[in-house]
This record gives sequence, structure tokens and C-alpha cells, in this order.
Amino acid sequence: MAVVTSQQLTTYYDLYRAIEVTLTKDVSQLLGFLQDQVALKILGTQWHCLLYSTSLDGAKIILNLKPDQIEKMRGGSNSIALRYGFKVPDKAEPVTFFANAKIKGYNRYNSATDNDLYFMNVEFTQRPSDDLIEILGRFLEANVNSQKRKDLRVSVNESMIKKLGFASCNTIVAVERVDRKCLVRDLSFGGAMILIPGVAKFLQGRTAVLRLVLEENAQVLTIPGKFTRVDAVEGRRDITQAALQYDDAAVPHAYKLKINDAIRSIKEKLAAAAPPAPPAPPAPPAASAPTQG
Repeated sequence: MAVVTSQQLTTYYDLYRAIEVTLTKDVSQLLGFLQDQVALKILGTQWHCLLYSTSLDGAKIILNLKPDQIEKMRGGSNSIALRYGFKVPDKAEPVTFFANAKIKGYNRYNSATDNDLYFMNVEFTQRPSDDLIEILGRFLEANVNSQKRKDLRVSVNESMIKKLGFASCNTIVAVERVDRKCLVRDLSFGGAMILIPGVAKFLQGRTAVLRLVLEENAQVLTIPGKFTRVDAVEGRRDITQAALQYDDAAVPHAYKLKINDAIRSIKEKLAAAAPPAPPAPPAPPAASAPTQG
């Protein structure tokens, strides 16, 4: 995971605090979210609940509420604390923390057969843990940048692609469901440039699925798309340079995170290498007042 500064955390919080993330199975796995660590602390007692979605401003939870628990909430303060848990790659134990909040409202869960099941909205009463800001901020930044910087490309070789978190430039692309070996030359949020055996004119417009293997856990990411530009490599008419344009809706979140981290790292290195701005010129001397004779 890329190092995030306090300034970057503040930027994440200011830009993305109101955006809600629904914790589907895929999103939860990507973020390392641990549903079994979630609990609602009310008047000193922790109640098990299900975190449905969260932002940096609040959350929506599902929980069982018995009549005596509802009376307990009504009779006390609406101040609560929501417990989060995440599995962070470089830490052996789960990262857990509480977010202080207040209850905004709760209603029976409409689709439930259990009359005691409720849907509750909570609002944070202060800025949440930096851990939550970093985890959600990276995820949301990648989603936003995947549209804003869709065509910004990162050139790759074997060394660079490992820095991005992928196993190798040598991989497989399935063209019309037929697997072919290929070599990745560059990557972006919106597509990839690859070298692939074959005659260019027979690849133009074909659908394809690129497979990229994550270095950290050998998970295979599959990214569908279509060849929008193909050119024969000079001197090798049997090898084609092909631009694969991804299907936006099918790009895995894990891929977006890797590309976003790479682009941010490149920008930071360029900023660090840039010469310092020249000092401002001295202010001109103040004009003297005219002398009256």
C-alpha cells in the first residue's frame, strides 16, 4: 500500500467525505473489511450489527432490535459508537477502531421476514479514524480518477509492472475466447497496449479479455474489452501492436487501485524532482510624497 501523508488524508476527507460506499462482497474483500468485527456501542453495551454502507460522514447498518433495546435507546442519549475492523496487508492483527456517531433514524427493514430487523442511519459526530479515511479515500480516489484520467498511460516493463503490483508483463489475452500469449507495453484506467502474435487486420474490432495476475496473492484479474486500433510491428508482420479499450463497467476495483497508486507515485516523483520556484522579485520602493512649497 502506498504511503499516505497527513495532507493527503485531509484531501481525501474534504473531497470524498459524503460519497457512500456499499459494502458488497467484492468491495469488502478488496478493502479488507471484516464484517464480523462490526458492532454498535450504545450506553456501554455492544450490539452486533451488519454494516451495509459507509462514507466518511456516516453509515447505514442493519441490526436486530428487541422492544427492550428500543426502549433503552429512547430512554438514553442517541450518542453511539460504531466499531469497524479491517485486515491490513502489512499487519498481523486486524485494525479496529470506533467512530463516534449519533442515530439519525431507524425503520423496520422492509424485505425482512423477521419483524425485529431494522435499518439504521448514523451520522459521525467528528472526523473518523485516519485508517478509515485512508482505506475509503484510496478506493474513492481511484474510482473518480478512472473517469477523469481514463487515458493517462503508464509505460511498463518487467520491473515497472512489479512496482504496480502485477506479476509480469507476459500474460494471456483471450481473443474471441481463444487464449493467446501477449506482452503488455502500457496500462491505463481505460485500456492497455499489448503485443500479440497475429495479423493486424484479423484483430481489429475483436472482443478480448486481458488477464493480469496480482503479485501479492496470485489473484487473476480479468478485464474485458475490444481492440480499437491494431498495427503491424515494423519488420514483423506476424506480430501486432494492439490497443485494447476496456469495458468501463467491468474493470475490477483492484485494478483501478493499482493504476491510481502508480499515477500518484509518478506525480509525486516529478514534483520532488522539479526545480524550486525562483524567489519573488523585490517590491519596488514606495513612491515619495510630493513636496509642497
